[in-house]
Amino acid sequence: MLDPTSRYIVNMRVRRVRTLAARLRQVFSRATEQAKTTASPFKVGDYLAGDDPFNGCQEGVVAVINGSSIGLRTVVPRGGPVVYYDYRQLRRPW
Repeated sequence: MLDPTSRYIVNMRVRRVRTLAARLRQVFSRATEQAKTTASPFKVGDYLAGDDPFNGCQEGVVAVINGSSIGLRTVVPRGGPVVYYDYRQLRRPW
């Protein structure tokens, strides 16, 4: 008969808990990384038009993608400022 308090049984339980904790930590870290990145239909270099009540209607080239926020470099002489829009407020101008 096995004694439930023997060193071998206790060590096995500790190892099992540690491996379970490590696996759960890996699963949750992967899930948080995937939640941070939003699948945007646009990529850097696309020419888009954005319409927002705060930023107005502007056209530009995608310069930065940061989660659900996309930075457009506006079309003005000598490269304009970067204006940030939510990707749902952007569309192709044609």
